[in-house]
Amino acid sequence: MATIRSYESFYSRAPAGHEPRDARNQRFLIAAWWTFVALAGVLTTIFGREVLPAKFTLDAATIHYYLEQRGLWDSFSLDGFVNTARVWFLVFQVLPEAVAIPAYYSLLVVVATRVLDLYAVRPAAYHVLAGGWVLCAAIFLSVPSKEMVALPVALWFCLAGSWGARLLATALFLSYAVFFRQYWLICFVYFVFVLIAVRLHVAKRTRLAACTLLLGFALPFLLADTLGFEPLTESRMTVNVDRVDSPDARSAFDNPLENTGPATDIANAVVSWFYMNVPVALLPGPELHYIFFAAFQLWTLWFFGAGCARLLRDAKRIRRSDGIHLRCAAFVIAYSWTQALFEPDFGSFLRHEIVVMIPMLIVVFYRAHAVRLQAGENPLRA
Repeated sequence: MATIRSYESFYSRAPAGHEPRDARNQRFLIAAWWTFVALAGVLTTIFGREVLPAKFTLDAATIHYYLEQRGLWDSFSLDGFVNTARVWFLVFQVLPEAVAIPAYYSLLVVVATRVLDLYAVRPAAYHVLAGGWVLCAAIFLSVPSKEMVALPVALWFCLAGSWGARLLATALFLSYAVFFRQYWLICFVYFVFVLIAVRLHVAKRTRLAACTLLLGFALPFLLADTLGFEPLTESRMTVNVDRVDSPDARSAFDNPLENTGPATDIANAVVSWFYMNVPVALLPGPELHYIFFAAFQLWTLWFFGAGCARLLRDAKRIRRSDGIHLRCAAFVIAYSWTQALFEPDFGSFLRHEIVVMIPMLIVVFYRAHAVRLQAGENPLRA
């Protein structure tokens, strides 16, 4: 955990002492909450496909279709579903699906508990937020999916500590982009520009950092136009054109502007980002799950923003811009920008957010750890 606890480079721990009773009670409550999260999630992964609407298993049905094809390995393919089916084929040679899916979720809970250093965080809000995300993930991780392949790829990309590990993680990330989801290449470009901007900001060159962010965001749109591709945000319209009035697409949204060039393409992406990440349009709705999603998304955005602000302030103070937390923040931002280009509805948006769930929570929990250590508290009392 030395590579994860980089917040310890900003503050020093207080000397260990006797753990008081209230701290023991706190640890018991934390253990009880996360035991509930683990058990409820495992049950969801076991029985979810029996009770969830059919739209939750559409991707899994496609993966199973390819798994049943005798020619699965016959030819080279860049199709994401074909290559995802090949990954699951290999997994199912070791573990049957009924075991592999719950085991995957259980491992996810263990990883989250470890990298977030949960027992050192006292405020209940952090545990409720993280537990809510991990439980939500169980819904989308109850069947074989692309997200279950993407999540460990993204996590290693963010958490790799040494330069050698980062090089290998980057190679894996780009390989995943080529063979599974080509739009991850745009995400990688965004990640590089965000990371450069962060380093410029830490070096107190904030204006240049802002210009770098603007250039990085606009670059894919300009390249698409120069190379003669259709506007990037037009893919959202392509998906939604066949889903008009569909009961399974009630949260679908379209581009507000007709795409006539890079300017409208960029404007559509910006509006879509705010519409998805600040979903106030869902709050007046009569359906409770939409209201819950909107409130949860706004709560998450607030905590993530606070974590980023604390992280940048501390990074500027010690002039350090290469830490794992900063990589996590840069990746979450880059991934979020990429989602603004393509996501056709809130359901897809939430499902794909699962990929960046743990890096996002690492940034959120950074603030809790930083506050605790700055105050000189014993971590066991936190």
